[in-house]
Amino acid sequence: MAMTYNLDNVIDGLSYPASGNDIIKALEDRNFPEDFMNEFKPMIKEKNFNSADDLHGWLSDNLTTHMAGLLGGATVHDLITRAKKTA
Repeated sequence: MAMTYNLDNVIDGLSYPASGNDIIKALEDRNFPEDFMNEFKPMIKEKNFNSADDLHGWLSDNLTTHMAGLLGGATVHDLITRAKKTA
């Protein structure tokens, strides 16, 4: 069985406002896949988020299907669905 990575746990565990670097550190602390991190870091490192809803919205708009596949797919699909409901 392939491992899946849950972004909701990371998002819910952050203090806001949060920077892209805060998010990168949280993902690295949870050993997210290197392939995902190599693509994700440049996209988010200069961003700032005032709330979990802001981050959910950004992820919904910017997380690609390929990147979701690197995380195991199903949990990321749930995240994107939740973000779209929030928006």
